[in-house]
Amino acid sequence: MGAKRIVKKTSVKKPRSPAKPMFERWLTRRLLGGVLLFGGLGSLLGFTVWQLAQPDTLPIQQVQVKGEFVYLDKQDLYKAIGDLANAGFFNVDVRAVKQAAETMPWVDSASVRRIWPDTLHIDIREQIPLARWQDGGMVNRYGDVVSLATTDALSDLPVFNGPEGTAKILAKRYQLLSVPLAKMELAVVALTLSERRAWQVSLDNGMHLLFGRAMADTQLSRFANAYNSMPIEKLENIQSVDLRYTNGFAVRWKTPVNKSKLG
Repeated sequence: MGAKRIVKKTSVKKPRSPAKPMFERWLTRRLLGGVLLFGGLGSLLGFTVWQLAQPDTLPIQQVQVKGEFVYLDKQDLYKAIGDLANAGFFNVDVRAVKQAAETMPWVDSASVRRIWPDTLHIDIREQIPLARWQDGGMVNRYGDVVSLATTDALSDLPVFNGPEGTAKILAKRYQLLSVPLAKMELAVVALTLSERRAWQVSLDNGMHLLFGRAMADTQLSRFANAYNSMPIEKLENIQSVDLRYTNGFAVRWKTPVNKSKLG
């Protein structure tokens, strides 16, 4: 038999991949470490935010209310705020507290802020009433009608009467009348605007002034000049003065008097 020829296979070695530079390996480790670090910090931050949002974390311990109050009861204000103040320092809803305060009839405006570490401070500006409105409630200094449960505390203020939506007109007219009448030591107790837009002014001495649609300064000046020169006994006998005339006015007396021409 012939001898078999044994062929020795030579193994082919694969070329080695070039080793990564040392800087690249260092950078990879740094980036991985940074990712883990920021991930941990993010989790910690998330937990911290969640913890601060809990009502029992730095709870509000006191509510301070400041302002000059004539009509507003602080206890009513605390009730209006209610559970809104029962929160943590960081998660108390300041805007909601402000809105709750400003829904009260006697609150004109409110500002709310936190005081570290456990206080809610509320500054209140109270409504300034100008008059009582005919159907209840009041007219404030802006001419807005504000609903009230009772107007007993406003008995010294005048009453405005007029068609719906005319409160601002009445308020403006009242402010214009008050100064010249005060110089005559008179005050308005009722101001009425009729459906036909005629004016009537009732004064604290029982006298009534009648105006037409226009209430001119000359009409009031003419009345003031006559009023200041009239004897007291005649003044006390005047029931009403009709100022709708162009060059004068007519007087209605409480009791008949001898013919007297005024104006």
